[in-house]
Amino acid sequence: MAYDASREERFARDPDGARRTGSGGAARRETNTAWYWLFVLPFVFTLLPFIYNRTSPELIGIPFFYWYQTLWIVITAVITIIVYTRTRGS
Repeated sequence: MAYDASREERFARDPDGARRTGSGGAARRETNTAWYWLFVLPFVFTLLPFIYNRTSPELIGIPFFYWYQTLWIVITAVITIIVYTRTRGS
């Protein structure tokens, strides 16, 4: 097989780390998929009921069970924003 210099040029990388496609299309940035592991946190901490299956401490009269679950809604939204900003552009 002969050396094909044009093949190297087609699959070269831009200075910012993006990989050019072979057909001269738009540059595609490599993503760090490790950020997606943050989504495991809300899954695990809401999947284990022995963590939150109690009524105390109460927060403004709301039992722990309910405000713990509601807090994870907010935490999950923040995690989603973080993961999105770190992995967009893929």
